[in-house]
Amino acid sequence: MSASAGSRENYRMKNLCNLAFVVILFLFMAGCVLPSAAATDPAGCPGCGMVWKDTCIPFEKNNESAYNEELIAAFAPVAANQTPTADYRNISWTRAFLAFHNDIKERYAFTRQRSVDFDSLNATYTPLIAAAEKKQDKAAYYRAIRQYLYSIPDGHVVVLPTEGEFGAKYADIGGGYGITMTLLDSDDVIVSYVANGSAAEKIGIKPGDKITGWNGKEIHDAINATSYIWAVKKPSTHEGILLQQTRLLARDPVGSQASVKITYGGIPHPRTLNLTAYDDAYDTLSKSTIYLGKPVNDIGADNILTYFLPQISNDTVTYRTLPGGYSYIGIYKESYEVYQPFRAAMLDAVTNNSPGIVIDLRYNNGGDDNLAACYAGWFVDKPVFYEYGTTYDRGSRKFTILTEAWAQPQVNAYHGPVAVLVSPDTISSGEGLPMIFTRSGRGKIISWYGTNGAFGMNNVQGILPLGMYVFFPNGASLDETRAIQVDSNATLSGGISPQIRVPLNESTVARAMAGEDVQLTYAMEWLDEQQATGQAPPVVTATTATPAQKATPGIAMVIIAVGILAVVRQKR
Repeated sequence: MSASAGSRENYRMKNLCNLAFVVILFLFMAGCVLPSAAATDPAGCPGCGMVWKDTCIPFEKNNESAYNEELIAAFAPVAANQTPTADYRNISWTRAFLAFHNDIKERYAFTRQRSVDFDSLNATYTPLIAAAEKKQDKAAYYRAIRQYLYSIPDGHVVVLPTEGEFGAKYADIGGGYGITMTLLDSDDVIVSYVANGSAAEKIGIKPGDKITGWNGKEIHDAINATSYIWAVKKPSTHEGILLQQTRLLARDPVGSQASVKITYGGIPHPRTLNLTAYDDAYDTLSKSTIYLGKPVNDIGADNILTYFLPQISNDTVTYRTLPGGYSYIGIYKESYEVYQPFRAAMLDAVTNNSPGIVIDLRYNNGGDDNLAACYAGWFVDKPVFYEYGTTYDRGSRKFTILTEAWAQPQVNAYHGPVAVLVSPDTISSGEGLPMIFTRSGRGKIISWYGTNGAFGMNNVQGILPLGMYVFFPNGASLDETRAIQVDSNATLSGGISPQIRVPLNESTVARAMAGEDVQLTYAMEWLDEQQATGQAPPVVTATTATPAQKATPGIAMVIIAVGILAVVRQKR
């Protein structure tokens, strides 16, 4: 084998290993692992596989292997009817699509909630798939799959391509016009960023200029008509969709022309300017994610799940002290190894009598609902119901409740003011702690936007030709009345909304684009107000922390990883 061939083979094997990791991460993100229990309680949840009155128990024990065994046991009521992930790779593109379509139509948990018309989707997209197959046009095939899935307004209904995007994304949005736009609270649309050296800069466009039209359409009509299929973190609510449409309006194929109606340079009346889209390496998209407080490239990278977080932090949990002595805790997912650093941060905040805490969930991928409920236990002063978790039972052809979970007050619970930061990237179990805060009356959700609105029990459900892993939730999270909670509905309402909305105006956008974390500023100002009004926490002495033991790989995760690698290697 030549050196170059060996390098290619090593690269391929690295990608296979990365795939296993990525899919496992996605499973965590999607909330596919249902809560387990320390004890069963048939009276509270008859027929459940697990009932957990204190979701912190397994994390305090710090025995991940034992916990994963309980997670597997949670599926006991439906275990006999479970089937392996469907692998459609060895059949035609059209047959594979139809098989997957029939599966999601049967098992998708939110068909009624979101009024999904699967028959209409079938009629629309099967011809596109068939046409792509006839021409063997991989880009058209992949684009049609994304369009189909993005027609369902659920951030959990997505495709993970493992063999690339076949040039489809670049062909559609590879060009930028040198500007980004932001929709303000006033409904005005302003320029929020102008690329250095761009034609837009050379003709005098500046941040703060007002855009009123795009390619002959009124600006709001143009935004509403924009496709958002290339939004990596797929939105589930109206405001999340509108945010992505606003970002993507100024993206087109390289060489496209845009006629922009804009007021700029002190000219009192709008003028129409012509701009040409050029390859900017997705610069204007990376500059438009102001809700995270810093520029991040959430579009133009190969690995759609693991490349984003390192741009935010390399920590499992970020913990630091803010001005005023407030504690900042950034949490990026809910997986077993996160609990001990979270616990250590909380104990430090309690021990040091922190006058307030900021919990930052703006890039929280989700994961284990039990851990989200456990987080909440560090802040509540009485038990708070978290969820009933369901899954689809192929035997009964019904959605069956498997679990019950509660947030139980912890011994070292924090009783001072807490500000919680969220964004449309806060998805799945990442939305659980904000849900409990709104339900319990603890603290305040302070942000520009609400959470994603995708809270179901997600999983990889099939593998389509060309290595496309497709996901959808086959279970839901229910409240105490057994109604679906948090997931958006047919009107695109859902998620957890801010209780204090940070204003989106010319000033706050300019401050954010200059590098200030404006949402954090507002959170700290709210904490200052709590101090001034006597809402400081009582002095509490924390109990001694138990030394952390080294966690072993979870049995369920090992099974999933081995299974994924085995499936992928069948291609070789």
